[in-house]
Amino acid sequence: MPRIEAAVRTHRGKVREHNEDNYYLNGIFAQIEQNNEGGLFKSESSDKTQIYAVCDGMGGLSSGDMASMIAASRIGALLPAGARKLTEYLNAYIEGTSDSLMALCEGGRQAGCTLAMIYIDGSNVRVAHLGDSRVYFKRGALPLTQVTMDHSQAEWFASQGILTPEQAKTHPSRNILRRYIGAPVREGREPDVLDSMRLKRGDVFLLCSDGLSNMITSSEMENEMAQPRSCADICKALVLRALERGGDDNITAMIVRNI
Repeated sequence: MPRIEAAVRTHRGKVREHNEDNYYLNGIFAQIEQNNEGGLFKSESSDKTQIYAVCDGMGGLSSGDMASMIAASRIGALLPAGARKLTEYLNAYIEGTSDSLMALCEGGRQAGCTLAMIYIDGSNVRVAHLGDSRVYFKRGALPLTQVTMDHSQAEWFASQGILTPEQAKTHPSRNILRRYIGAPVREGREPDVLDSMRLKRGDVFLLCSDGLSNMITSSEMENEMAQPRSCADICKALVLRALERGGDDNITAMIVRNI
């Protein structure tokens, strides 16, 4: 069985009044009354099945902090799925959570959140996501790779050749999501679930909200991850970099490493 070391650092940032990010650290998530305090949390496990995730409540919608907390608190329901049935369980989880988020709607405004997740089943791992929270992967001397594609309007424009990838990074529509938990139509709640891959010793995943990925480059992420540090220290360094750039949004960074 893999032995997984993991940590997450979440911070309200310098501009927002509330922290609308949340996380699932193999059973640990933030209660609503704790989330504004942020913090650093660590985990180590050799369990056969493990889940790690980041959820970002959508600031333009209603009750983003509650939406992300509800989503994070229910991720444990995916544990019995196994890698083979993950898509089936994940669809049921998203539909049920979306129904619950409908109850948070105020004055016709929607409630929603993103999901970036890795699901470990023995030596196999699957990545799933909705929205613009991201999963990055690093193996050995290979470069850091973004393994998820943002479900944003700008990314869709880029996929259609309307924008270049560079233009999409700064286009105003990069914050408009086409898919997320709580979307009003079923097509908007459809997750991307990647094929299973075999874990190797030393493999590292970075899961983050856009409060990190919008503030620092993938090269800067890779530089921090290459340092001989604990997962907790890498998370602290990543969030500090985002804060030094202005901390315009809530920031969450999670590192998951197979040791």
